[in-house]
Amino acid sequence: MREVGVVHKVRGTFATVRFDRKTACENCNMCLKPREANYVELRVKNTLSAKAGDSVEVAMGDRAVLTAALLVYAVPLIIMGIVLSVTYTLDIGICLAATFGSLILAFIAVALIDKFVIRQKKEYAPTMIAIVNADKADKEQNAAAETSGKTEATATVETEAEAESTSAHAEE
Repeated sequence: MREVGVVHKVRGTFATVRFDRKTACENCNMCLKPREANYVELRVKNTLSAKAGDSVEVAMGDRAVLTAALLVYAVPLIIMGIVLSVTYTLDIGICLAATFGSLILAFIAVALIDKFVIRQKKEYAPTMIAIVNADKADKEQNAAAETSGKTEATATVETEAEAESTSAHAEE
């Protein structure tokens, strides 16, 4: 997964990059940003010496995105389901307290796993891969929205192939 964002601030060897919120984020609030905030921030190692205000492209492996989604959404629900199935025969108050308590503990466990396990693994860390100018970033985002599964490289190869085919027919 690749996204283009703007470096908000730089501290030491790390940069805080702001990304526009996607429509999928509208009702989520997992990042604890108010709905009025139209951005999400991510702390990334500043391997390109980007400065505040620079537009940068940040990449994160598909496996990392899938693992994060599984960790944040599935693990707490599974733990809550297990506790609910074990306590369903008890008094309703005890069952609800245990279920919601397990949900809170599950989110604490997820935060600890993220901090001490996931973030320590290099393959899960987002990385800066390029500094892009603002015009190019806007064009790339618009092109990505308009493209129907074709990459720019594929489109270029197809255009070159069509040009060669046309010139070959013209020579005949």
